[in-house]
Amino acid sequence: MIFEERIPRSIAKLITWRVVITTNNFLTGWLASGDPWTGLKVAAGLLVINSIIYYFHERAWNKSDWGRKNNNDAVAQ
Repeated sequence: MIFEERIPRSIAKLITWRVVITTNNFLTGWLASGDPWTGLKVAAGLLVINSIIYYFHERAWNKSDWGRKNNNDAVAQ
């Protein structure tokens, strides 16, 4: 049995990851500059481009079986 991650799962993972990383980008920009508006600009600037990069990265990993384990094989033995 070959497992393949569907697009909706990749998109859900993208959204949850973006919440985490955008918060981190905002806080890092704010702490580095001392200005919350700069932190917001940093987070906003990275939001779209990094989401696109992550989506294609996730889909590329989905094409690989590396590190996956088929639990059905263990049951059949």
